[in-house]
Amino acid sequence: MNPPFRDVLRVLLAIAEIVWLAGCASVHHTLAPSQAHEVDGYVRRLSAPGRIESADELVGDLAQWVRRNGRPIVGDSTALIFFRGKASRVSFAGDVNSWNPFADTLHRVPGTDLFFLTLHLNPRARIEYKIVVDSLWVLDPANPLTAEGGYGLNSELQMPEYIPPADIQSRPGVPHGAIDTLQFTSTILGRTHPILVYHPAGEVHSLPLLLVNDGGEYLQLAKMNTILDNCIGEGRIRPLVVAFIDPRTDLRDPKSNHRMDDYTLSPAYLRFLLEELRPFLFKQYSLINSPAYTGIMGASLGGLISTYAVLQRPDVFGFCAAQSPSYFWKRDSILTLLPDRRLQSRFYIDTGTIRDAGEQPEKMAEALQERGCQVRFLRVPESHNWGNWRARIPTILEYFCPPR
Repeated sequence: MNPPFRDVLRVLLAIAEIVWLAGCASVHHTLAPSQAHEVDGYVRRLSAPGRIESADELVGDLAQWVRRNGRPIVGDSTALIFFRGKASRVSFAGDVNSWNPFADTLHRVPGTDLFFLTLHLNPRARIEYKIVVDSLWVLDPANPLTAEGGYGLNSELQMPEYIPPADIQSRPGVPHGAIDTLQFTSTILGRTHPILVYHPAGEVHSLPLLLVNDGGEYLQLAKMNTILDNCIGEGRIRPLVVAFIDPRTDLRDPKSNHRMDDYTLSPAYLRFLLEELRPFLFKQYSLINSPAYTGIMGASLGGLISTYAVLQRPDVFGFCAAQSPSYFWKRDSILTLLPDRRLQSRFYIDTGTIRDAGEQPEKMAEALQERGCQVRFLRVPESHNWGNWRARIPTILEYFCPPR
């Protein structure tokens, strides 16, 4: 008996993921075996029962490791977090425990003011966290790495096989695209929002169009304009226009954010995109009027509304990128909106394996493939944050807009 089509798709998705990760692993930098043993030795010294060596000596050795390697103490799949200071309780809050300050308490080394915790993570993982000292949330003073998120800076833990994204750094000699800052008034939404439009350097005509939800944060936190410059400048993608749509009416005021209204399967927001914003952009820029060259993307709820837009109007949007999409919204209602007919749309869907978007992204990827869509689905050992999403932007752009 032939296996069900859904099972075949699941196997194919798994194989594609393994191949992709294997390719990444071929360029990963790992700690030398001696360093991994060194980490194990630190854990044994901290965990040794009875009287231990001087806390000053041990902390000095730990700090020297961090200075030498430029990262927290990690080895293979083990990470060692340590803190020294006067406190009744020290805990770890971050991606691995849904930022619960009571989930993981650091162990006090008897007779000292030294606390430690060991974590076991995928060697390719990257997570964000803070140390909670009694009730005070602080960056890890023993970790030089930080990552900026929607709520400010967090400490960043990079496991030994994680590779930081190179495309977020501006490169000499790469032409810079321009960003037009526009104030766009929508009659449908009854508000004025900033629209930040990236267009490539030079005189280029007949360009694809990509709409980006949560646009201000894709620029500020994901450095997407720098990524676009690098990808276009190096010929990895064809030039395109990217409209960054921000859900805030005032970029300086978080209270002006309307994403909970607009991104939760809102027909009004989709009408705004189709009837107001898109015609306006076509008047301002030289764009290709074809669904094959029109895409929309976003993260979390932004991925939800992007998927909704393509499912509702595949005649306009031919491409969707959904990063850690909130497909669980209203009991997975987005899955009930899948049409019975076959679609020609292309989808990119990714999710982290560390308390991210759950099982729904894979279910959506399978359902879309069953309907004839071209789908690229990725799982990565990261979580629900901008550090994760920005690393995948080059893959999205190369998939949506390969060079001619």
